[in-house]
Amino acid sequence: MKSISKQILSLIVSLVLILTAIYGVNVQVNAATVDYAYGEGRYIKNWGIREQTATFLSQNAESFYSKNNTSYSQLAALDGGSNVNDIPSSALYKELQNLMKKNHTFVTDYGYTRYKFQYTDCQNSGKTSNKISSFYSGKEIGPNWDSGKTWNREHVWPNSKGEGDGENDIMMLRPTATSENGARSNKAYGTNGFYDPNMESGGKHDLRGDVARIALYQYVRWGQMRLFGTSGVIESQEVLIEWMEADPVDTWELGRNDSVESITGTRNVFVDYPELAFILFDEQVPANYTTPSGNAKNGVTAQPTPDNNQNNTQNNTQSSTQNNTQTTNPSTSNCKHTTAYNVEPEEPRCDIEGYTAGKYCPNCKKYISGREMIEPTGHTYAADCDNDCDVCGSEREISADVEHVFGEDNVCTICGIKNNVDTNNEMTNTTEPKSNSIVWWFVGGGVTVVVISAVLLVIFRKKIWPESIETKE
Repeated sequence: MKSISKQILSLIVSLVLILTAIYGVNVQVNAATVDYAYGEGRYIKNWGIREQTATFLSQNAESFYSKNNTSYSQLAALDGGSNVNDIPSSALYKELQNLMKKNHTFVTDYGYTRYKFQYTDCQNSGKTSNKISSFYSGKEIGPNWDSGKTWNREHVWPNSKGEGDGENDIMMLRPTATSENGARSNKAYGTNGFYDPNMESGGKHDLRGDVARIALYQYVRWGQMRLFGTSGVIESQEVLIEWMEADPVDTWELGRNDSVESITGTRNVFVDYPELAFILFDEQVPANYTTPSGNAKNGVTAQPTPDNNQNNTQNNTQSSTQNNTQTTNPSTSNCKHTTAYNVEPEEPRCDIEGYTAGKYCPNCKKYISGREMIEPTGHTYAADCDNDCDVCGSEREISADVEHVFGEDNVCTICGIKNNVDTNNEMTNTTEPKSNSIVWWFVGGGVTVVVISAVLLVIFRKKIWPESIETKE
């Protein structure tokens, strides 16, 4: 027979494991079939977990490439560029840009994004909290907008770096605690004298790959060229490639890609297939690189070029043609709008305007039809005593003498205020505590007590149960 102390200790440890399995939040996502949760009907909540390496593509990711008749092997067979000047004219760059652009059916504006971070950047996979995860530190912020007092929107690609058309793209905008946003300012990311994206989390979260993949998205999707150097977004091509490899895609990043797609219609290809970043820059894909698709380990990389001289001539010709086109900047009055694309309507919110559908021309940098503003709808309250908007949840100030509707349990059926009678037989209002909060408080306290007890038993087991009282076989 084992000692009594060991039996009790074993029982406690087992109980801790059971409680952790039942109430634990960070349950490993390890299957390609993701259980999507939705908000406002169609917006996917970020289902992933920070720092949990993604080793599969979600079903929405696979569906995206399938409906576009595109596969990784097709993309990887295209040529990238040997330097920054000829990359934009490469076949791979153009194909990726076209893929992300033609699916970008809804272009977000700056004000609109603050209402959608509760889906794209939700804390704890959106299962147990409606809080937002601050991009750099991971601390809980929001979700209600407080006019930038405690959190705001970080431009991963700053306005001052020539952001242009993509400055309001929710793929690039990230919710960030105000102090963290100010610490970064508009500095380029990097290692020596540049901004370290891991600084605010103290090493808890690795964001090097995240910012590299966001920068690549802006570079290709929106044609933003100021990518490298002190006047760019990241220190150098070497740092970008190094960070891509050192910080693989995690499930939280992949889950955000699913969420953004449910809002805008498009995805960041470099999150789904980070291998393509290496091919785009004419680099060898690391054989031991862990990616969602697993194509790096499977050896599916770019095909060898049959005729380097021919390709170099072609690239130089294309690059020269593109540079001449960019230099000749026709006035908007002469624009043929050949690259214009449709933009879906935006529904108005309580305190933010909406817009009708329109057609946007990236050459003119303006809407050529539609896109008329719709006035905000205003807040909607169930009754005078309810201080939470039924639509956005924002609070309002209400007077103390509002008329409540009390049920038989003396709890207001509208706002949850409870009527209590004090010692002077005067009616006073108190807030009815939420049962869920009480349950979780007891569960959390119970788990804490059990864990502490287990630790104390391990440390003082001999004093509590001396060997003399142990039973032996």
